[in-house]
Amino acid sequence: MLELTAEQHHMLEQYDQLLDTISEGLEYLENNITAEAPPQTQQVFQDVLLGLEQVSRSHDQMAVLFEEREEIQPLIIDFHKVVQLLQGWFTLETNEEKRSLLVEKIVPAYEAWRTRMQGFVKPYISH
Repeated sequence: MLELTAEQHHMLEQYDQLLDTISEGLEYLENNITAEAPPQTQQVFQDVLLGLEQVSRSHDQMAVLFEEREEIQPLIIDFHKVVQLLQGWFTLETNEEKRSLLVEKIVPAYEAWRTRMQGFVKPYISH
């Protein structure tokens, strides 16, 4: 297994925690996107977007760090597919449509991807 520097190890730990935080944000949105959504719903959505942006930036470092591991590229590609699903959010007008998109497409795709990505990352940060 690849030997990580302390900085790389820390980056992967933060990355792993960020994946969980995004999951919590999506769960909050799932539960709170209604016709009368609370005002903080928009802030949570913005926070999810910022988290996804950070994840994307981390992938550049991870692609170099794990260049010998062939499974990293498909994981990164699958992440971009989740982001593409999320772009549909901006074309929808009602909160009910947005909630349906979350429940039916975005959350299942993100959670499946997160499980696979955390399975890849955990062995590097679990010691």
